[in-house]
Amino acid sequence: MEILTYYQTSDILRLTSYLTMTYTIQIRPKRQATFPSSLLDALGVDVGDAVEVTLKGKKAIIKSKKQIALDALREIQRIFKESGITEKEMLKNAEKIRKELYVERAS
Repeated sequence: MEILTYYQTSDILRLTSYLTMTYTIQIRPKRQATFPSSLLDALGVDVGDAVEVTLKGKKAIIKSKKQIALDALREIQRIFKESGITEKEMLKNAEKIRKELYVERAS
């Protein structure tokens, strides 16, 4: 996949980057908006999915909630790998804590 594409329009040389895309979205009277499918595809979002919108000053950053969860999972995996704890040890400790919580709640 080519990252940058150059094309000539009149006397202006334009640079299009797949890393930066700009979309214009109209807000309708009931504060509704339709997002272009190419934007949703780029975000990895499907109909019914949730997105997180973060405001930084007057700019909005839209992130797929699925992507946020996957990024968090990768970070957890990285931390466990660095800690030297095996998956077996983690599962054993999780089972122990689950049993302790069960006993605590049952009494």
